[in-house]
Amino acid sequence: MKYLGCAYYPEYWGLDRVPVDAALMKAASVNVVRIGEFAWARMEPEDGRFDLDWLHRTVEILDAHGINVLMCTPTATPPAWLTCSHLESRFMRADGRRLEHGTRRHYCYTSEIYRHFTRRIVEKLASEFSRHSNVVGWQIDNEPDFIETGFCYCENCQQAFQAWLKKRYGTLPELNRCWGTGFWCTDYSAWDQVRLAPPGLAPARVFDTRRFANAQMSDFLLMQADILKRLHPKSVVSTNLNGEVFTDLDFGNLFEKLDVAFKDLYFDICTMDVNSLIMDQFRSFKPGQSYWVTETGAGMCGNGRPAHKGQFNAWMWSNYAHGADAHVVFRWRTCLSGQEQNLEGMLEHSGHPGHRYQIIKEAFGDMRKLTAQLGTLPLPEAAVALIHDYDTMWGYKSANIGSQIGYERTFTEIHKQFYRRNVRVDVVSPQADLSRYSLVILPSLVMIKPEFAQRLKEFVAGGGVVLAQGQLGMRDDHNSYLSYDGPDHLQELFGLRIHGGMYLYSCVGPEETPSKPTDFKTRIGGQLDGQVVCGSASVWLGDLVGQGGKALLSVQEDLFEGQPAVVERATGKGLAVYAAAIRMDDDLTGALYEYVLNKAGVAFRRDVPLHVEIINRGPVVFAINHSGQPVELALNIRGTVLRGSFKDGKASLLPYDVVIVDTRV
Repeated sequence: MKYLGCAYYPEYWGLDRVPVDAALMKAASVNVVRIGEFAWARMEPEDGRFDLDWLHRTVEILDAHGINVLMCTPTATPPAWLTCSHLESRFMRADGRRLEHGTRRHYCYTSEIYRHFTRRIVEKLASEFSRHSNVVGWQIDNEPDFIETGFCYCENCQQAFQAWLKKRYGTLPELNRCWGTGFWCTDYSAWDQVRLAPPGLAPARVFDTRRFANAQMSDFLLMQADILKRLHPKSVVSTNLNGEVFTDLDFGNLFEKLDVAFKDLYFDICTMDVNSLIMDQFRSFKPGQSYWVTETGAGMCGNGRPAHKGQFNAWMWSNYAHGADAHVVFRWRTCLSGQEQNLEGMLEHSGHPGHRYQIIKEAFGDMRKLTAQLGTLPLPEAAVALIHDYDTMWGYKSANIGSQIGYERTFTEIHKQFYRRNVRVDVVSPQADLSRYSLVILPSLVMIKPEFAQRLKEFVAGGGVVLAQGQLGMRDDHNSYLSYDGPDHLQELFGLRIHGGMYLYSCVGPEETPSKPTDFKTRIGGQLDGQVVCGSASVWLGDLVGQGGKALLSVQEDLFEGQPAVVERATGKGLAVYAAAIRMDDDLTGALYEYVLNKAGVAFRRDVPLHVEIINRGPVVFAINHSGQPVELALNIRGTVLRGSFKDGKASLLPYDVVIVDTRV
């Protein structure tokens, strides 16, 4: 791994402490630190008066210890002189209240005033710090997104939204048509009547509000990227996605225009299968290129029970095995005060290099030694593509109907089927090249664009297998239901027509109410490859009829009794399979996924214990035990063991242990 490091705050601890910290960092094999994301007030204490000597000196001291710097633009936390003097630059909630100074991301990303001050500080930093050879990259802002704040509703944004809509729709009659404003008397007769939608209003209007906010924030970040690339062209420039699996900001679009995919991944706030999904996702953002983890926990994400002493090592090696080229902990030292006072650092708040420091020092030293020995390795190769579509996600979030689907939960549960079977997965957009995959998964993609449908048809005709699940192609590009049968553009490929569907919860019993519904499950059964399978479905079930497709499983009770539940159709050399149920029980889901894996010719394993990963990076095999139990595991390979216990093709892993085998030797 190229970079092992930590987030560092010299503006908080003072310049006198930097030489002491740098020596301790070097001893712990730290070779990169992230600096500056919250330091605007110390960089520019007054409007137009810059104080950067302390920052230059910090970079120089780190350079003397052989430590590189990932410099940050400080725009996530503007100084008080800016936000208090220019109220129009401050973020406004839907109810008209502006955010107070002292939070973060309390700026309006549309405001030209805020962009003016942003351009000035970014140009100043890039001009001065590009001369330091150890400043190797730039992080723009910090965890930009809308999770903390929602969307800005100030007049700057309202006017920009109206201009954005004019460009998108051309005329008000066309906007009214696309938004379906005939219900509830919501037709518009002047552009200034159209306002950004608070959550819970008309789905098409909320949908475009999300699209607009995404476009404005992306433009704000890419404005900074343009400055940095112009003034420091040899540096790596990107921004960091926060700890969520998916956010409202389209990071796929951003990373296409930036140099590396940055991710803040705290392993202790997700289950390990979700961590694996996130790493697969970030490896996929820029095909053929490693990603960086720019924040991960030095301890707990808080001040609770510490991780097992081996877990940091297991998480770090899993990150490397999935394709990372940086592992940067947050943070160097636990702060004495402030909003994130509870987040633990490598050093204790007293400055003592205690248990966490020693664990990370040992892990970083091990990583530095072994990756030098391994040399450059190819990234893991995946035969399965799991399609993530921002429009589908935004569509579900913008409508009251469909919230039960739980887009992110549906997505993570599908990925878990592959995680359990030790199958590598790429998480890609509908625009991705599908030719390198054998199996493509469509997780309740409620919107299907014609160009994507055409590429799916070509993929199947060429020998690929597609599995679609749930609400497939049932809404248009404006988040409205289709006025005709779905799946849009894909009826022939899947051999069926979807009329609609029903949610599998009940408010019709004599003691049931909408506020207290009863979930129920519907029986499904049939045969897969000659084997009788049965189980149940919950959440949602499609109302469909076959149209040339073969019913593999059928609904066995209730309103849809006798209707197809899983349908397949062969086209050319390939196969398309559709499962009408969103959430089936584990045995039924497992049987279906093993069926399509076999049809696609993708190897999988049932014998790998849960939370044990086997990952190949070319000739090197990593076996990682994330469980608290010892594991004996057949790897069925020969080679030289570089780490751990490996003999006669079998790995013996202690709790949180890692075995690395090089099959070249």
